[in-house]
Amino acid sequence: MRIQTRKLIGAVVAAAAFVCLSGPYASAQTMRDKLQRGFANMAGGVVEIPGCVADTTRKHGPWMGYTVGFLKGIGMVPVRTVVGVYESLTFYVPAPSDYEPVLKPATPFNYWDED
Repeated sequence: MRIQTRKLIGAVVAAAAFVCLSGPYASAQTMRDKLQRGFANMAGGVVEIPGCVADTTRKHGPWMGYTVGFLKGIGMVPVRTVVGVYESLTFYVPAPSDYEPVLKPATPFNYWDED
């Protein structure tokens, strides 16, 4: 039983490494993007707080940013983390639509990329 489990874990890790390390012109490019986005969302869920503060401040001013943006960020941390787990586990499935991100922005680090 232990040998089968180790082989299964090894196969999953090898497949994930293959997808992550494949070249930019490989057919797995979009799967790789989804897997990377999932890892970024899982690891950076807490970055949602300053991201929401910055986004709300930019759109509605500092008072709304530091109050409503902060509360929105706290509420989005578990959502972002769960979406990251979902995207990491289903990176090989072209869902919801051609590997498009579930949330906008795709990762919490993209709040500062938008104009």
